[in-house]
Amino acid sequence: MKEHDNDQPLAEIFVNLDEGVPSDIISSLCMDCKANGETRFMYTKIPMFKEIILSSFTCEECGFRNNEVQFGGKLSDYGCSYKLAVVNADGLNRSVVKSEFATIRIPELDFEIPPQTQKGSIKTVEGYLLSAIEGIEELQVERRKYNPEVAAQIDEFLNKLKAMREGNDFPFNFEVIDPSGNSFVQNPNAPNVDSICIHETYLRSIEDYEIMGYVGD
Repeated sequence: MKEHDNDQPLAEIFVNLDEGVPSDIISSLCMDCKANGETRFMYTKIPMFKEIILSSFTCEECGFRNNEVQFGGKLSDYGCSYKLAVVNADGLNRSVVKSEFATIRIPELDFEIPPQTQKGSIKTVEGYLLSAIEGIEELQVERRKYNPEVAAQIDEFLNKLKAMREGNDFPFNFEVIDPSGNSFVQNPNAPNVDSICIHETYLRSIEDYEIMGYVGD
């Protein structure tokens, strides 16, 4: 047990994590409705990548759900970038691990999902496109009321993004740039070379370290 300064006891929570086995349910506060929800953790290792900890939160009171990825290993020695040419449905179905410091880009649309707009996550390429579509659509009703010209431009952009997600606009490029080095794009043919995805590492800049919360010097 630990204690606050006012001598009120604070219980410590320990979670035993065995690889591939979900933890016991932990009662957790829902950040949407402030009721008690449930969180579970699971430790696993992704082949050809590293250890990760998956957390899943659900709230039966309001229906809110949230899944996050935390990295069980240390910070990678270098930043990383992946440039995937999505040429068919197999590309849409590839799994992508995105750290909270990673940027996702689709150069054909001049579209970017900046770092720290969401926590670490693991989804397919299609899943990230769907999340982007849902996030952009969220405020379209208000935009159509108060700024219809901008809303019309966004509708046009959304149609292009939906065409990519539905497999009606091949090919396009899906890029992940991560100074932490903790992002990953699945290679279904590993350990063979990935013919449609370029993986590179790079030395971090001082700005990269500062973005991740480290002191620049």
